[in-house]
Amino acid sequence: MRVQLSKEWITGTIQPYGNVREKQVTSLRKKIYDHRDSGSHKQAIELKKEAGNEKLKTVVTDSQKQHEDSTCKVFRTAYYIAENNRPFLDHAHLIELQELNGIQAGRMLHSNVAAADIVKHIAHEMKAKLCAAIISAKSPFSVLIDESTSLGQKSCLIVYLRCSISDSFEPTTVFLDLLELSALDADTITDTLMTCLHSNGLTADILHDCWLGLAVDGASVMLGRKGGVYTKLKQQFPKLIGWHCFNHRLELSVNDAIRACTEVNHFKIFMQKLYTLYSASPKNRRGLERVAVEVGVALLKIGRVLDVHWVASSFRTVKAVWTSYPALYGHFSQAATDASLDSKDRAQFKGLAGKLSSSSFLLNLGLMYDALEELSDLSESLQADSINLNKANRLIARQVEFFVSRKAEGGEHYVIASDAVSAGVYRGVTIVRSTAKSDKEVNRSQFYQALADSISARLMPVSERPIADCVDVLFPGTWPTDVSPEYGEKELKEAASKFLVPYSRQLKEEYRDYKDVKGVAASGQCLRRLVGAVHTLPVSTAECERGFSQMNIICTPLRTCLAVENISTLLFIAIVGPPLNLWQPLPYVKSWLAKGRHAATDLGKAKSAKPFPEESRVALWKCF
Repeated sequence: MRVQLSKEWITGTIQPYGNVREKQVTSLRKKIYDHRDSGSHKQAIELKKEAGNEKLKTVVTDSQKQHEDSTCKVFRTAYYIAENNRPFLDHAHLIELQELNGIQAGRMLHSNVAAADIVKHIAHEMKAKLCAAIISAKSPFSVLIDESTSLGQKSCLIVYLRCSISDSFEPTTVFLDLLELSALDADTITDTLMTCLHSNGLTADILHDCWLGLAVDGASVMLGRKGGVYTKLKQQFPKLIGWHCFNHRLELSVNDAIRACTEVNHFKIFMQKLYTLYSASPKNRRGLERVAVEVGVALLKIGRVLDVHWVASSFRTVKAVWTSYPALYGHFSQAATDASLDSKDRAQFKGLAGKLSSSSFLLNLGLMYDALEELSDLSESLQADSINLNKANRLIARQVEFFVSRKAEGGEHYVIASDAVSAGVYRGVTIVRSTAKSDKEVNRSQFYQALADSISARLMPVSERPIADCVDVLFPGTWPTDVSPEYGEKELKEAASKFLVPYSRQLKEEYRDYKDVKGVAASGQCLRRLVGAVHTLPVSTAECERGFSQMNIICTPLRTCLAVENISTLLFIAIVGPPLNLWQPLPYVKSWLAKGRHAATDLGKAKSAKPFPEESRVALWKCF
């Protein structure tokens, strides 16, 4: 007979009932009590707990974590290579070094090919995140482009974006891509640029709504009125603002001033002779160094002057000659009487010494030192990442006024040179007045006026005044003393239209509040957005030049076989990527594994054994 027993009856809290005998009940209770402490019952309880903890899932998770940890170590190694401009061949050696130090990095992804794939994956993911942030911000952005040739003799187009991705609306300039050009005509450059923008998620609608400006170096293929890149893009995007780089304009303005003052050419020819003399002859360089030590002068490098380089390079050359003046004269004088040289070389050095000690050259040297120092400072200020249209216009206008004031007396070094000419000696060198046709003194007043006129014409043309005028009303430094209630209202609306910011009642009220507090702070979001858009317009392509300099560091003469695509990924990480200690590889490892790529811990071919060294080498190493 089957009997259903209650919990209370089993535990003895109630008495049994029915026909069950007392002895059977007692035996059944004892068995149940003994089972509670048995090993099988305890094992069943543990199995039930493990089933609740999903042990299989935990094992899989732990295994996955091990894969990710090992792969992260490999990814950090590849990222280090890209960040420090190291060749991909270093990847295997760095992995081997880590293994010798006791770090487990798995068996896969140790080759140079794997390193290139990892770097490409990281750069692609970073670029996607950057473009997604730009798109989600919905703020105006600008594009900077420039063309150059790599050491592998490939024509390349470098692309930068100037954009704002933060709530402060302050823009920054970031590298986007390096592209190989099949030709250097405007159609090819335009098509390549548009393909690059579209491939990075910047669709035609986004470009129409947010593409504000295009900064170029001023070459005819870029800014040609009939068939230039900007002209072709303007047809697709009517609101696009094209901008000729201020730094390149400054170089053109200096060339204009030199053409207006032909006496500068004599100074330029002599400086080029100095460069050739010491750059092509180590013997002459050693002779100059010995004299420099004797006269206690710090010798600086003499380079080209007023050449294709930016004015900062020309200033360094003039400064080197000014600083090394007594050493140069001493070397020329010694070489002019050196019996080991032939008569032609001695005559050459004698002529150089006479040229150097002439009053006209010293005055011209002081004049060029003062002028190029000012131009160099202006050029470096225009190259800053924080430069904007309003600040650039103020710097240029101030420089023009400064050059006009310099016409009267000249600068500090010109005054020093004038005093030395009057005294007949400069730093131990006798100064003589020469009447030779090649020793022409540059007209100080004419030269400074030519600089002021050429800078005004090139850097502040009439065609750009409408943009400058509507921008000026946003910055208190350009406001008149008495600001009327309606001041800037018309220009504000025009600025909002030009810089792709919606004109609204809130913007108008924020601007009026801004005028009420005399421009102390632009606290309104709409007004800050407009000011940020103004700052987004790039006025210099110096970042592109720096990008090409970084490209030459990556693509060395020993690495000219690097594909442009690989150079681009290396550039992106080197320029845009965070430092190694701040970079988190796990998200990139997960996206890598999600694509079905190998983890570092996957089983693969065993590493090939290194060839056994010669017995003589082994014996030698045993000594160490």
